[in-house]
Amino acid sequence: MRKTLILLLVITNFYASAQISNGIKPIIDTLCSPYFSGRSYVDGGCEKAANFLTTYFNQIGIDNKNIYTQEYPFNVNTFPKKMQVVINDSQRLAAGIAYLVDAASAGGHYSKLIPQGLSLASIQSKEQLLQLFKKLNTKHFAYIIDSLELLAKLLHTNRDQILMTLPKGVFIIPVPKKLTWDVATWHNKACVIYMLESYLTDNFSSIDIDIDQRYIKHSHQKNILALIPGKSDSILIFSAHYDHLGKMGSATYFPGASDNASGTAMLLMLAQYYKEKNDNKYTMVFIAFSGEEAGLLGSHYFIEHPLINLNKIKFLTNIDIAGDATNGITVVNSTVYKNQFDLLTTQNSQSNLLPEIRSRGKAAISDHYYFSEKNIPSFFIYTNGGKGYYHDIYDQANELSLHNIDNLFNLLIQFYSKL
Repeated sequence: MRKTLILLLVITNFYASAQISNGIKPIIDTLCSPYFSGRSYVDGGCEKAANFLTTYFNQIGIDNKNIYTQEYPFNVNTFPKKMQVVINDSQRLAAGIAYLVDAASAGGHYSKLIPQGLSLASIQSKEQLLQLFKKLNTKHFAYIIDSLELLAKLLHTNRDQILMTLPKGVFIIPVPKKLTWDVATWHNKACVIYMLESYLTDNFSSIDIDIDQRYIKHSHQKNILALIPGKSDSILIFSAHYDHLGKMGSATYFPGASDNASGTAMLLMLAQYYKEKNDNKYTMVFIAFSGEEAGLLGSHYFIEHPLINLNKIKFLTNIDIAGDATNGITVVNSTVYKNQFDLLTTQNSQSNLLPEIRSRGKAAISDHYYFSEKNIPSFFIYTNGGKGYYHDIYDQANELSLHNIDNLFNLLIQFYSKL
């Protein structure tokens, strides 16, 4: 009943206002609320979001037979309950503010470990690294690692590969300013903490850790597809991913307003527009992907197990990060599909909608990627503006200005009308 009431309020808002952003905002507010737990793998957050989307498509009048749910599995590392880091016996640090747990970290209970520096600057090979790790006293010391990125570059590998080799124990990686979290589909032996440098002072004398970590095998997630039949069976697609990072412990969650409640809200409003229009030249398809934050897993599964005829797709536009277009938008794949990009920019100039449209080449950074790899014409559009909150606890609904989002909505509609 509560979910239905929210949906009715959201849809009513759309009808009551000429501004699309006034319809988008309550959807973002809803998807970023604590009920959805960051739309991930703890407390059923992603499942709740999938149900919300399915119900929304249904309530705007899309027939049940044209709403498809596609389930697929993948493994994921989670931190569902206890999340406690205490330094100097009494100073409890705030998760997401003072520190983050590495997404692939192990959990565990560690008491009164003494901080000790661990320089990797002299390491020249993976064998040297493994020998160093074997000598560590992980029962009594928490090791503060420096030179991690430099070592990864020297060994022609990446940070994650080095962290996989760490033994069981506690390792602290200093971070100068911004704490950025992620999702991992694997888990390591070590408990790895990213901590702001400001806490790693000369007074840092001990650390206590109590972290609940659970590795979920075959977590079942869902892609949601809604179809509006048109006069032609050629297909135009809008897509967006609705998943985010979820929770780090029972008290800290990542709302994911810009990334990507904003794009999901735009997707829903576009679906509502084309459903009300009801005389569409092409068949309109709207796909809400899960698993994007875990590595584009939902879109990859979809392209290998398509719910529609891929040969019928005329164009796809993927929307990811659509909360503030103060400085316009960037279009990924613009150099690949130059004719369509020229059409988009011409339409923007004629209608005087966005201040700038930046061009960017091919990039495997969102759910458009596997479509373009199948030679399906595709754009990935994201907005340029906002406060820069990304993959952190500050990416909240009230931080989005939604500036120029009405114009972006209109540009997308006008662009598709010219295809």
